[in-house]
Amino acid sequence: MSDAPEQSYKIVRKFIPKRLQPYLRGFRKRLARPQALEQPYKSVFSYTQAHPVRQRNLVRLCGLIEQRKVSGSIVECGVLDGGTAALMAYSTKTRSIHLFDSWEGLPEITTEDGDGGEWVGQVVGSPKRVQAIMRELRVDPARLNFHKGWFSDTFPDASIDQIALLHADGDFYESVKLTLETWAPKVSPGGFIQLDDYGIFVGCTKAVDEFLSQRPHLKLEYVEHQARAYFIEIPLRT
Repeated sequence: MSDAPEQSYKIVRKFIPKRLQPYLRGFRKRLARPQALEQPYKSVFSYTQAHPVRQRNLVRLCGLIEQRKVSGSIVECGVLDGGTAALMAYSTKTRSIHLFDSWEGLPEITTEDGDGGEWVGQVVGSPKRVQAIMRELRVDPARLNFHKGWFSDTFPDASIDQIALLHADGDFYESVKLTLETWAPKVSPGGFIQLDDYGIFVGCTKAVDEFLSQRPHLKLEYVEHQARAYFIEIPLRT
């Protein structure tokens, strides 16, 4: 079993300038977009690689933090073209949205990532496309905070006191580990962490398992329908 997902269009990728990846990916997805999708999933279809089950669970978690009036911002680490970020912004209406991404593709791997090296430098996103889908869903640009660069450079400079929902979509071990170590302590009681690549990339899975092994009060949960969406609920203080 591979330590990372199989790449599609592996041979073609070698001949495509990376700056064009977001636009070609979006064009391909627009051609494949199901007509029956309801909003906002129809709008974001061309802007995200996340499985529909994980998209819908993010919206569900947004509904819960709104219902519970959980304090804090939305934070996404690994934004790509902004589809899941737009879903969370659309579903929360007024919260600040913090978006962390290099927009230069995936970083170098470590030994914990196994045979995932073919993904290094791939999956290049576009902040312009992030802004485009936010406009399409009428998200107030004043809510958006872009943190462009590698996590190790941008996390220390970001000032975020409380988080209601953290979406960890860093794929590789070091990225996910740094995301959890930096931002999980900021997630408010009653808030959530969703883990996009758990069980898909071996490095992400290992980083999450190590994180949870040191925090027995936290439990990994999931919803399942054709695929799984993994998340952690931060318990209310007693």
